[in-house]
Amino acid sequence: MVFKLWSIGHFIYIISPFLLFFAVYFLVKNRSEKIKNIVGMVLGSISVAIIIIRNTDIFIRNGWDLEVIPLQVCHIGSIVAGLALLTKKKPLIVTAFCFNLTPALLAMVFADALANYDTLLKIRPQTYIWGHIFIILCALYAVAVFQPDCNRRDLFKSLGLISGLAVSAVICNSLFRECFAWEPNYFYLFNYEGTPLKFLYNAFPSSTYGWFSINWFYTLTLFTVFIGVFVALFFLMRWIVKKLSAKN
Repeated sequence: MVFKLWSIGHFIYIISPFLLFFAVYFLVKNRSEKIKNIVGMVLGSISVAIIIIRNTDIFIRNGWDLEVIPLQVCHIGSIVAGLALLTKKKPLIVTAFCFNLTPALLAMVFADALANYDTLLKIRPQTYIWGHIFIILCALYAVAVFQPDCNRRDLFKSLGLISGLAVSAVICNSLFRECFAWEPNYFYLFNYEGTPLKFLYNAFPSSTYGWFSINWFYTLTLFTVFIGVFVALFFLMRWIVKKLSAKN
């Protein structure tokens, strides 16, 4: 069994998290808060378990390498989306919806990595499939079912969390190359591979400071766009919560 881009199966895959969300949402929307919390904890636990299973499988097969350290955007997404449902912490819900949801959907639409597997009947492709589905499912569930009353403080906490992870990714991209001869591209900030942004990366040369390398124009441009999209999605999230709350 192989995955083919733009096949019927691919389109079903793209819409599957939304179909699952609506199914779960309509099952729990009129249930007690206890049931909603239990379902949320189950979904969150599955999301976290997926990334643990994936990285354990890689570690058993390959030992320590860059894939085991979950600094990739969607690997972080599996953890954050899961913890958002397990803890109901508002900054984590903001992060899951405003940061993790969009990259997960893009990874499902442009699923080149999935198409490169010779079969889907292995742990890594299965965790790819279900990991992205649950990132989206958990983010939507957290907003639509828990309906958090998020404010600017929650926004700034979430931005602080992601900014800290992004800075760590920038440092690790160079440090792991220097120390372990790995080729990480965490947060897609070391180069444009995996993105359609070759023109942006090549607009100005990278700067090197000993072991540390960074393309300032590319990195700062991505940060600026990210903050704009993040804030826009935050206000969309608040609007969704307001509309849903008005119906209750």
